[in-house]
Amino acid sequence: MKKEKKLSQTDEKIDQNTAAEEAAGTEGPEMVAVERAKLEEASKLFEEAQKQRDDYLDMARRVQAEFDNYRKRNLSLRAEAEDDGLRAAVKEILPTLDNLERALQAAAAEEGPLKSGLEMTLRGLNDALLRLGLEGQPCKAGDPFDPELHNAVMSSEAEEGQQPGTVAEVFQRGYSLKGKVIRYAMVRVAQ
Repeated sequence: MKKEKKLSQTDEKIDQNTAAEEAAGTEGPEMVAVERAKLEEASKLFEEAQKQRDDYLDMARRVQAEFDNYRKRNLSLRAEAEDDGLRAAVKEILPTLDNLERALQAAAAEEGPLKSGLEMTLRGLNDALLRLGLEGQPCKAGDPFDPELHNAVMSSEAEEGQQPGTVAEVFQRGYSLKGKVIRYAMVRVAQ
């Protein structure tokens, strides 16, 4: 709107100058001075238009950069929220996995459809969780205790052949999903 107003004002000035020249019928040095004034005025208007164009271009670039940053930030937040939701869902499934493993251990002495059914169910659940990115944390007796991976629920005197500060017994396996621990291994530590 401002630009249109400035242009119309400029057009009016040029029209006035042209009318004044025609009325005066001037030629020669006065005509050159008038033309020079018009040229200077047009040059000033051109410089202002260029400055305004550069300001608008700079503003458009800044807005574009802000939008790109916003888009990237939203993508990472969305991916993080999806991962958090997946971790929460898998964490709720882990007790069922533990129960299936215990049931299979209890049925180890038996052969028959119950044991094979438990094995197939456990295998299917493990395969599905592996596809989602679940990883079991390797932990066994004799491994050094790592508070980043293990949850010490008990401690006991080191038995013969055990070193202090090592895992004496594993009560429950630990798991991680996409690089983050979702359940620490529950262990007894030798002192």
